[in-house]
Amino acid sequence: MANNYNKDKFTKSISNNPTSNWANAHRKRKADRSWKKNSAVIALNVLTLLDQKGWTQARLAKEMGISAAQVSKIVKGQVNFTLESISNIEQALGTKFISIDLIDPERDQRNHAQLIEWLEKSKLIRSPKTSRKGLASNVVVKKSFTNTRSVPSKEFNMTVVADDNLRPTG
Repeated sequence: MANNYNKDKFTKSISNNPTSNWANAHRKRKADRSWKKNSAVIALNVLTLLDQKGWTQARLAKEMGISAAQVSKIVKGQVNFTLESISNIEQALGTKFISIDLIDPERDQRNHAQLIEWLEKSKLIRSPKTSRKGLASNVVVKKSFTNTRSVPSKEFNMTVVADDNLRPTG
């Protein structure tokens, strides 16, 4: 009987108290840990650069066009930075302290080569506006006649257009 009484009393006390938010707070702290660590590194970099230049936080605020309170948050590491805000800090201080590299550096070269190839092929498709026939090998300009006027029209070899525009055909 005493065991049931204590069990009921314990269950009643638990049900009367609102649930604790410690688990949610723990999850939030854990999720915020990575950006706060990076924010602290940026804050140390900013403080180091301010010392090297002999600038105050007020001068940095003036250079960036933001409030002194916002600069104070930056140097305390309390800001979840965006790429834009990091870029603004770098421009104001005249130093780049974050570098973002391509995973596949050759991809940029391949894209450039494909763009050049596409532009060279597209020169074959584009023709000046005129009513002459056969300006390009894949474009034929014809004139259709109605009772009152002639209407120029263009016929395209769609396979070549689709290939040159790097689109799948089908």
